[in-house]
Amino acid sequence: MSFFWLVLLVVVAVIIIYVVVHRLLINRATLILKKRAQSVTNEAVNDCLGQLSGQTFNLSSEIVADVWGKGVLAFEFHFDPAKYHLTKKQLSKNILEQKLIEYAKKNKISAYKENSTIFKVTDWWTYENILHIDVAYVLNEATREYIADLQRLDQHK
Repeated sequence: MSFFWLVLLVVVAVIIIYVVVHRLLINRATLILKKRAQSVTNEAVNDCLGQLSGQTFNLSSEIVADVWGKGVLAFEFHFDPAKYHLTKKQLSKNILEQKLIEYAKKNKISAYKENSTIFKVTDWWTYENILHIDVAYVLNEATREYIADLQRLDQHK
């Protein structure tokens, strides 16, 4: 009878170790993907804003909350447009998104699926004269679904 319990204990221990190691590897891979995507998105947004203003941008983004799910590659940028002498005529959601698409083509940045959007400006608002811009880098299914969810929310407004 004690041999049975020993075998059962070993099996349970092996399962627990497997689950813990698997989870660590998946989380690490997700973190690496997020960091890489954030770096690419930072470069793209800074370059595009620089083209629009004629000035050098060195903005660093923050990852949009994981409320939307693990693996969503959406990043928030914020800055004072007046500091860079940017007007609403020079900078809008559509203008920035078009510049990001051009940047992606020029730099051969690939998306989740061929012929799909690479960068998508998902949110745009001003609070206390600070412009907040959310940009999604569509590199995986989770981000594509996030954008689809936001579009459905916008339709119900």
